[in-house]
Amino acid sequence: MKTRLPIILLAVMTALPVLAPVAVAQDSADGSWYLRPRVGLSYYKGDNGGGLFEFSSDDVTPLHAGLEFGHNFSSTYSLGLAVAYSAFDDINDFDADDDTPGDGTRIGVQLISRKRLGTGSVAPFFQLGLGASFGKTLSYASQTAAEESKAAFGPLAGIGLDFRLGEKVSFFVETGAAYLFGDQNSDGRDDDQDGEFGPGDLLGWHTLGFKFIVASFKPVMVTDLICPEGVVDTGSPVTFTGSVNENASKPVVGSWNFGDGTSATGMTASHGFRPEGTYTVTFTASNGNGRGTDSRSCTVTVEDPCEAAEIIAINPSSMTPDTRTAVRFTGNVRGSAPVTYAWDFGDGSTSAEANPSHTFAEPGTYTVTLTVTNCGGTVSRTLQISVALYEAAICREIEEMNPVFFDRNSSTLSEEARGKLQENLEILGECPNLNARVEGWAAPGERRTQELSADRAKAVEQFYVDNGIALSRLMTVGMGRAEGMTSKKEGLAGYRRVDTIPVRN
Repeated sequence: MKTRLPIILLAVMTALPVLAPVAVAQDSADGSWYLRPRVGLSYYKGDNGGGLFEFSSDDVTPLHAGLEFGHNFSSTYSLGLAVAYSAFDDINDFDADDDTPGDGTRIGVQLISRKRLGTGSVAPFFQLGLGASFGKTLSYASQTAAEESKAAFGPLAGIGLDFRLGEKVSFFVETGAAYLFGDQNSDGRDDDQDGEFGPGDLLGWHTLGFKFIVASFKPVMVTDLICPEGVVDTGSPVTFTGSVNENASKPVVGSWNFGDGTSATGMTASHGFRPEGTYTVTFTASNGNGRGTDSRSCTVTVEDPCEAAEIIAINPSSMTPDTRTAVRFTGNVRGSAPVTYAWDFGDGSTSAEANPSHTFAEPGTYTVTLTVTNCGGTVSRTLQISVALYEAAICREIEEMNPVFFDRNSSTLSEEARGKLQENLEILGECPNLNARVEGWAAPGERRTQELSADRAKAVEQFYVDNGIALSRLMTVGMGRAEGMTSKKEGLAGYRRVDTIPVRN
């Protein structure tokens, strides 16, 4: 009789969907709560044997019963908390022919995340979550000892099929299991005691059940309607916005009738009226497939004429700026409002401001275009701006840079020389339009004066290149032996030098 009870129970539950009234859809919209009872067979697979479809014991009826309470975040996703009772066949049978006592029952607590694969009347689903199992079990190491209360924890997973039967009820068939740790807390034996199932035990269920939506239906009410104020120009798009009560059952559908034979859907709509006249605009909101509905109206006055936009002039703050000076553009525009502005500065930059400011990064001649749009259409106008490269005052005024001096017969830069060249670097970095001629000199009496002067110039050139100056900006020359008088430095030391001479582009 015990082995027949689960079979009879499953047969009765299978027949219930056939006898239940059928409806077109289930009210499982965002924000609803549900109850989900289930009943069926439980199974055990672990170190004491068992299997997914082993229900042969005459001692334990493998009954499973559970109740889940949860929240529908959408028509396809839910999260619930379940409490389940399970009786497991063979969970305390340490040997195939023993007569080990123990009723094999466990109480489970499960956190279940469920995804329904579709929104139709019949759809599969899968579920993932965490489970905990509590109950009494025996110890394999002391089979005659009294039962002990133990808990096991682990992940769970399952699949199933959902049948929607009405607005608030669906029928489901599912199978699932939890893989629980510690190993001996469920069946009394772990894998170090001749077990065969690894570090955990599988406690599962094959069940049928129903899902009931328990949230009450909240009809929609229109709480506010925002319409354009004053007179609207013919053909000029205007925006309408409707608001509804926040607790209305989802989904809520909004629709608009503009009174001119046209309509739109959504909580917000944009529309232009033709011809002039007075129009009654009606906003209607509904939910629950029409079970709840509410409307509100407003009037809109539309008049002609519309004065087309015209650009009288474009006025820049400077026609010849440099690459560091911002130019403020002002458009002298005439025509009916609203007017939209679109500036194209000719260098890839744009602006939608009426009076924008812009800095051109590179020198050159740019065509600036202003395009304006209003109810009468779109017009454009252009002008040309000549942009010069920015030049600091020092770049215009400097005639000579720091020379550097070398020891006799040497082309190695001293620390003092590097400090002088660092000042030259700052000037070259600030003045991108400034190049330099690097001239190396040797004093009378030094060896290989031509080669030495060239090596000294190369040493200075390398210093500049290593510190970020492009080689293309430098002209390096070994001048050989210096002759005559020099005011660079007293004695022959004034001839052992490299001069950096500014050259403008």
